[in-house]
Amino acid sequence: MQVVTDLSPSLVKETITGLGLKPFVATQILEWLYQKKITSFEEMSNLSQANRKLLAEHFQFSSTRVADLKYSTDGTCLFLFELNDSKKIEAVYIPTESGRKTICLSTQVGCAMACTFCRTGEMGLMRNLTQGEILEQVLAVQHCFPQERITNLVFMGMGEPMANLPALLSALEILLDQKLFGFARSKVTVSTAGLVPKMYDFIKQSKVKLAISLHAPNDELRNELMPINKRYPLNQLIQFCRDYAKQSRFRVTFEYVMLKGVNDSVELANQLVKLLKDVPAKVNLIPFNSFPTSNYQPSDEATIDAWVDILFKAGIQTNVRANRGRDILAACGQLAA
Repeated sequence: MQVVTDLSPSLVKETITGLGLKPFVATQILEWLYQKKITSFEEMSNLSQANRKLLAEHFQFSSTRVADLKYSTDGTCLFLFELNDSKKIEAVYIPTESGRKTICLSTQVGCAMACTFCRTGEMGLMRNLTQGEILEQVLAVQHCFPQERITNLVFMGMGEPMANLPALLSALEILLDQKLFGFARSKVTVSTAGLVPKMYDFIKQSKVKLAISLHAPNDELRNELMPINKRYPLNQLIQFCRDYAKQSRFRVTFEYVMLKGVNDSVELANQLVKLLKDVPAKVNLIPFNSFPTSNYQPSDEATIDAWVDILFKAGIQTNVRANRGRDILAACGQLAA
């Protein structure tokens, strides 16, 4: 039985007509699912009872279920999903006082990148998510918070998005389709640890924002923190960023987790300035979010302030990320199911 969310719009149409139904039924199904956010074929009131029964016999409506919800004191909500094969993933709903409503999405069960400061990396990689398993994270949050309009999507949850490129791209196509989810490209960001060849493939096919998980300004330190750097070192990563900047209207966003006594010295801040000197960059400094099996500590406030000052004086737009959901292990680097 096929899962509706796993099918492209064209494949939905092809499958529907193969059942002897009119092509417009496919359009109705997609509108009900992605615009009206219904959760069963029975709710599709403009379809005949016979057609609803036929659809239910040939399609599975979803492949995930919300197994648990945890709420932070700051309003963040952590979603635990159980998949058809009993594996689990997490996604996060992040509301802010400014009115932004963001969903942090996962693309894999676990992750193979093994970044030393990330809890997901301790899981290893179990498998990629399907297109439907990605889309159903968005649908579940929308069902849970029906009065809220989701403004932003960030692919910064479990997994390395570039390592699951086919499902990522097909999910993005549906998320950006103005007749379906209708998200704006400027409100969608995909983060990557630096799979450079896949990144070139990605920007040929998608024009959403891109964020680079950097976390160190030299190869020696980045090799320690992020093993992927041994395959695709900084010279390759920064050259990609230069190439990307030539074709994109967006600045390159660099994520930098602040680890006390590890990657937060003034010398390293100056190395970062030098590294980014000819890249239109925005830097997000992220105070480390601790988890039970990690020995890292977050940089202190004075150190972070000093970094902000150094980067600003160099003309680099710099933000310090508010770590929302930390109390429920829902902040950056804390996800694991």
